[in-house]
Amino acid sequence: MKIVQPVFSIALLLLTIFSFWFYPAMAPVLGMSILAFGLAYALYAIFQKHKHAENARSKITKDILIFLITFLFILILSGALGLFVNHYVGVWFGAVAGFACAMLVSFAVGVGVRKGMMNLSA
Repeated sequence: MKIVQPVFSIALLLLTIFSFWFYPAMAPVLGMSILAFGLAYALYAIFQKHKHAENARSKITKDILIFLITFLFILILSGALGLFVNHYVGVWFGAVAGFACAMLVSFAVGVGVRKGMMNLSA
């Protein structure tokens, strides 16, 4: 299973990039299905982590709540900052530069929240 994860992720990334260029109408459907798959895989990993633990139900509930709160925080913060950066960079340098900067800011927000959550859990 460990070897399949990176190969599957890279294949989905390439499929998404391919769909943006050749099938633009298919991109939202593919994006939503990748998001749903990622959420389902995260929940599966939480269940597997606490498979044989004592008080498994409370640990699973706590981990799922932390995951959902973190996911929503990243979604809202990266969306807001991405829109802000896209607006200001796009005015000065064009739409493509604005989009690229918005993607970089969204990625940085995700990394920052992940580091912060790792510090809280340690």
